[in-house]
Amino acid sequence: MHRHLAIVATTAGAGSTLYACHFLEGQLRSLDSSCTARTVPAAIDCLKKSGVAVAEGLRLDSNLVRDTMGMSAAKSMPTKKLKSSNRRRGVTLSKEQEQQNRMWRLSAIGRYHCRDEDKFDAKDMKVLERVEKEIWPLVAEFFRAEEEGMEGVYRSEMQLMTAVPGSTHQAWHKDNRGRGLSIIVPLVDFNAENGGTQLLLGSHESSCPVSSDQGAKVVIAPAGSVVAYDSRTIHRGLGNNTKEGRPALIFCYDRKQTPPPGTGTAGSIGTGLQGRVL
Repeated sequence: MHRHLAIVATTAGAGSTLYACHFLEGQLRSLDSSCTARTVPAAIDCLKKSGVAVAEGLRLDSNLVRDTMGMSAAKSMPTKKLKSSNRRRGVTLSKEQEQQNRMWRLSAIGRYHCRDEDKFDAKDMKVLERVEKEIWPLVAEFFRAEEEGMEGVYRSEMQLMTAVPGSTHQAWHKDNRGRGLSIIVPLVDFNAENGGTQLLLGSHESSCPVSSDQGAKVVIAPAGSVVAYDSRTIHRGLGNNTKEGRPALIFCYDRKQTPPPGTGTAGSIGTGLQGRVL
């Protein structure tokens, strides 16, 4: 009974945002300069205000982007939608195809994730450690802004993902109900056509619904950019309408006291509805 009431209440709350927002999910406006920061303190300020920051001062150099794309895992990245075996229809896979399916997990049509650390070899891990070293000043400053400091902070996720041509939009979602930091590092230029991340600015605040002067914005950023957002921010990856894949690295950091995802079925339904009406 209580569970059903929670779902109804969450759904009703999401529906009420329709009266406060006039932005439809089809809008593909880019993040403006107010979310761009040249220093770590400026990025923290952006994260507080809008929940999103593009940390210009931390952008990876082209050599590190090249080394990341040269990782063994990256070389095995799907370039098109993977086939699935179907004995009834006589569809069988080669060993190479089966291995690729095991390594790259599907989250939505055409969106694949390599997220288990044991799937990265030693050389790959060294490259990923170099990337993490570059973004760490932002991670540390984000958590030190709270009274708990770095207590209980851990990397909850590190993954390589791609959206292949023809991939579809993700469902709107949050990475965590509690405060945490998610970082996306595009490995090619991000834009609205190839599936750049779309975020609802301000949705990290408990006072949501989001005010209509913010709305949904798309990350348009060059390869190597450091795009950070509060884990409570409602977001989704867009579909890829180009002929090339759209790979990226994703790092997530949370506290052990509030591990992700931190939300149940009712929360997920509410978030999805909220994203659609904002």
